[in-house]
Amino acid sequence: MFRACPTVDVDLPDGTAAVAVARQSDVRTVLSDDRFSRAQFRMRTPSAGSDFGLVNVDPPLHTVRRRLLRGWLTMRSAQQARPRIELVANGLVDDLLEKGPPADIYAQFCHPFPTLVHMDLLGLDVADLPYLAPRLAVAWSSDRYHGDEAANQLREYLASQIARARRAGAAGGLIAALARQDPASGLTDPEIVALSMGLLMAGAETTGSHLALSLVEILERPGLADELRHNPGAIPSAVEELLRWVWFDGRAGGPGKPHVATADVELHDRLISKGQVVIPLVDVANRDPDVFADPDDFCPHRYPNPHLGFGHGRHQCIGMAFARVELQVALQVVLSRLDGMALVPGARINWRTGIFTRGVSDLPVTWRRGGQ
Repeated sequence: MFRACPTVDVDLPDGTAAVAVARQSDVRTVLSDDRFSRAQFRMRTPSAGSDFGLVNVDPPLHTVRRRLLRGWLTMRSAQQARPRIELVANGLVDDLLEKGPPADIYAQFCHPFPTLVHMDLLGLDVADLPYLAPRLAVAWSSDRYHGDEAANQLREYLASQIARARRAGAAGGLIAALARQDPASGLTDPEIVALSMGLLMAGAETTGSHLALSLVEILERPGLADELRHNPGAIPSAVEELLRWVWFDGRAGGPGKPHVATADVELHDRLISKGQVVIPLVDVANRDPDVFADPDDFCPHRYPNPHLGFGHGRHQCIGMAFARVELQVALQVVLSRLDGMALVPGARINWRTGIFTRGVSDLPVTWRRGGQ
């Protein structure tokens, strides 16, 4: 439908009239042009959710906050952290091997892995994972749980970590670094809390969900797991194709966040009027035939691959360098060490609903005993 008509009038669940935009060039415009505002939509619709420090705010506040985080989340920083990320992944796989197959690899690897990585980045004690994990899951709910209490408990926990960092004066960790900044040019404590929650929730939760979906995709494609196991150099390009692909496969697909036009904007085939709500269909844009050859085919060696899996423009995922390394490391470690990993025959995969990022709630797999 969208290929024939790349802009479509739609109604949001609350009855708000909006325009859905599908062509990738138009989606990039909505995501990067200053004449489209996320913050104005959130102000009009408070139920649009927390800003998590960056997600639903506009410049200049967004620019200031992002600048203070950027140096910690570069590709160079992510590559420097790769040995520690590998250590986390291998530690979790050690536990899987010790217990033996079968196992719920979502609960025992995909979900805790990025959370532990981000806790280390923030400077949090990994021993606190049993306290944080269930609260993060509840707070990430869109309508399945009432997440206010869990979110408040997370804020209280993070505020205590800020206070501890100031008392200890110890180096190490993003929270401590932000807490020690000059108050005149730095962030307030509530801003540090919001940004930290963003890295734990909008970062780790999405990475864990995507990792599980990537494993489902790989294990359902005959020969692909073996190919990546024997040729780990192919994993980075496979990760990029998975970022393009799985968000459209009916399992996790979804649009981008609503924006409000602050001026008249001419898109490819339509004038967007000031005040109009626009929905950028990122998942559909990742199948744009004007951008991708054979867009409806999964091509693990696709290059180039200008997907929008991490968004685009000022709101492009600030943690995407870490997410890429985490996904590459995770796939390399589980495929190489869980020899012959496969979905448990006949086992049912349960899907999460009522969560901001749809994904699995469990992923039963097995492998040949005697792994590494």
